[in-house]
Amino acid sequence: MTIQPKPGLARLALLCGTLSCLASVTSAADMPSSRLLPPAPALPGFYSWTGVYLGVQAGYAWGQERTRFSDTIGRAFNGLAFRQSSDSALGGAHAGFNYQAGSIVFGVEGDIEALDTGETLIAPGIAARVKRDWQGSLRGRVGFALDRFMIYATGGASFTDFDYHLANAATGLAETADRSRTGWTAGAGVNFAYTDNLILGAEYRYTDFGKINQTGRGPLLGLTVRHEPTTHALRASVGYKF
Repeated sequence: MTIQPKPGLARLALLCGTLSCLASVTSAADMPSSRLLPPAPALPGFYSWTGVYLGVQAGYAWGQERTRFSDTIGRAFNGLAFRQSSDSALGGAHAGFNYQAGSIVFGVEGDIEALDTGETLIAPGIAARVKRDWQGSLRGRVGFALDRFMIYATGGASFTDFDYHLANAATGLAETADRSRTGWTAGAGVNFAYTDNLILGAEYRYTDFGKINQTGRGPLLGLTVRHEPTTHALRASVGYKF
């Protein structure tokens, strides 16, 4: 004779089996597993251009400067004009500060450089030499940062000192004069943060000192030299950001 289990007992057995399976799954989920992946590393942050920096630069300047003689006394060389080269190597130091807001970088920079430009202009009965050996600038900068690369435009005031030597070939009389001059300069460049502190750069700038009139006041009274100096320059630089 076959004994049939009661329906209530069958349902109870099924419920107990289900609870046992759930307990086993929960216990297994709570156990540490070697198959779990480690947490993802934090993404590196973008480079910040904000800060003070110091550096050195070197390059080459070139240009064609126009110089004209005029004379209120009526000498034979009245009105002669010349174009002379102002090519020169240059080198110096710079310092500045940048502040970054998003991808835009605002800054101010100053530099001082040594150079050696000088040409002697000879007209009938007269000779003039125009020379300068230093220049500087104070400029604003606005750049666009692409992480460690930054392109920028720059512009501001430029400063220099011209040395004039005027001589009369017939009499041997001569006079000299120094003229400090302020002009303007503008250009563009690119910087690359090679490390968090070391910054490499390249820059082009145009500089214009306007029209300068130097008039003789001694033995060459009445002689005026009108000088119109403009230059182009390319520079490479290395800086350290603090």
